[in-house]
Amino acid sequence: MSDAASPRIRKTMVFVLLALFLGQFGSGVYDLVFSNFLRDAQHLDVEMRGFIELPRELPGILSLFVVGMLFMFNEVRMAGVACLLMFGGMYALALCGPRTGLWVLSAWILTVSLGQHVLMGMIDTIVIHTARPENRSLRLGQMKALGTAASLLGALCVWIKWKFNQSFAVDFFIMGGVCLLAAVLLSRVKTPVFPKRRGWRECFVFKRRYTVYYGLEILHGIRKQLYLTFGFWLMVSTLGQSPEHIGKTLLIAGVVGLGTQPLIGWSIKRFGERNVTIFDSIALSLLCLAYAFAPGLLPSHWAVAVVTACFVLDNLLFALGMARSTYVARICERPEDITPSIYTGLAINHVASISYGVLGGLIWMSTGGPQAVFLIGGLATAGAGLVARHMDAPPRKGEA
Repeated sequence: MSDAASPRIRKTMVFVLLALFLGQFGSGVYDLVFSNFLRDAQHLDVEMRGFIELPRELPGILSLFVVGMLFMFNEVRMAGVACLLMFGGMYALALCGPRTGLWVLSAWILTVSLGQHVLMGMIDTIVIHTARPENRSLRLGQMKALGTAASLLGALCVWIKWKFNQSFAVDFFIMGGVCLLAAVLLSRVKTPVFPKRRGWRECFVFKRRYTVYYGLEILHGIRKQLYLTFGFWLMVSTLGQSPEHIGKTLLIAGVVGLGTQPLIGWSIKRFGERNVTIFDSIALSLLCLAYAFAPGLLPSHWAVAVVTACFVLDNLLFALGMARSTYVARICERPEDITPSIYTGLAINHVASISYGVLGGLIWMSTGGPQAVFLIGGLATAGAGLVARHMDAPPRKGEA
């Protein structure tokens, strides 16, 4: 995966990729059982379940400050710290009983989520720093496929394990151990050379030059909620689909994603970040129209089929977000700016996502249906296409 010529560095990157695979595997299993853990082991009602979303999403903003505090470490070591946070949080949750206070439970959920969010951004930065600039999108596509494979393996393991054992504590202990193993690997491996930061201030980058990138992250935060929150809610509450149906849909999307994610990485290299982002905007706008009107205009079985197809396509289009990472890496003034810029974007993304999650829920309740939520989201995705027109085109071959 690494484009470095040295066989030693290539061997090192194999261990790094193995560790990142283990981290994503542990994180994926945790996400799969999390909702059932809250309902069946902690007996939380709907109101408390909504409260728990705050410690799950807040780390998307806090991760920027964690990376700043860890300025003395390189990107591989920071990924190790992220896996260590997941290990600690999962082991603590394994020991939480039904009488555990909500604030204590929230603290450990926040710990796991903080590790997940730091790892999420660090994976992109490791790939970007270790790949040749012209191959970054290709390598990111391959890394996304590796992450999808980890999630699919996690789903298979949960399915098999729960046929014989229904203990959430066992899930968290095992996955915590997997994350600990990943942390040990990432702490022991001799890492490639990454840009060094002289102090914590260099980990906070906010520059006018990156305004287009920040704008795209704001609009993607809104787009993310359309899928993660309102798409799921549309399937469950409006169309009455079972967890089994949603599970099968996600499985199909994951299997298809194994092949399409490397292809998307190639398309970014071939057509450029601007064209790919504009295509993403158009496709998502059409999906929003289908989400908004299919349940009301079509017979129920056709509505389910259309929304399910949209759900799969929506999941696949998430990989097009790699274009934002390669774009900001390309326009960064210094290599040292890449990691903090990506985390600044992640924080901005989560502010927009949390805000539209609340606003969209209020709109859905006040209008009594999904149309307005998805139409407003469609305007945001269309806006992303307009913003993308201002992305700097990559230099042609032969140009400086």
